[in-house]
Amino acid sequence: MNTILITGAGRRLGLYLTEAFLQQGWNVIAFTRSGSEALNNLDSKHLFQFELPTYSQQELSAALTQIKQQFGTIQAVVHNASVFEQDDKHKLDAFAFYEQLFHVHMRVPMAINELSAELLANEQTAGNIIHITDIYADNPNEAYSMYCSTKAGLENLNKSYAKKFAPGIRVNSIAPGPMMFLEEHSEQEKQTVVSETLLPMEHGFKPVLMAINAILKNHYMTGSCVRVDGGRAIKRG
Repeated sequence: MNTILITGAGRRLGLYLTEAFLQQGWNVIAFTRSGSEALNNLDSKHLFQFELPTYSQQELSAALTQIKQQFGTIQAVVHNASVFEQDDKHKLDAFAFYEQLFHVHMRVPMAINELSAELLANEQTAGNIIHITDIYADNPNEAYSMYCSTKAGLENLNKSYAKKFAPGIRVNSIAPGPMMFLEEHSEQEKQTVVSETLLPMEHGFKPVLMAINAILKNHYMTGSCVRVDGGRAIKRG
């Protein structure tokens, strides 16, 4: 049975992916910062939860050691954990907020990549690392400058690790567009986003799952970024 590790697995896209891969017959290792009632409700013998409150090096090392002892090898890692907030919300704590973004979007993926490389490497059937980045990595939104810059850093890490880990591990990224609006988004904000997208709709999480499955099935793909954004990146200019 194949095994996949998903970060930020307790909510939104991470929860959706966890459910989907369980349904596809995978073991799912779910990393969360706090316990998830939604994950507990899945009640699957193939779901293995790890609560990492700070995603520190010590927590990650302990978790990956346990995973190695239990599974020996894994087939995929999806770096989904993310923090998405406007700069203006952090005028009084900008330095601390930027440190948090750097930690979640860059330091933690780097550490997991390094710690899981031995579990993933397989030159016959290469393991997979998939980073969930953002279309704003290439064309930043000034209201989210700190978020965008760390997602751009993650996109660079994606290319670096593709070079570093080839051929035994394939490394790719997915840059989503407007997947699922948050509760705090106003109707005006929603309409603005939709109007700036060639396929004018909130696409949900399924297209991202489809992109992940396509990457996993394509043995000749590494160092790539797949946009799943309904054409928003090119319409924004």
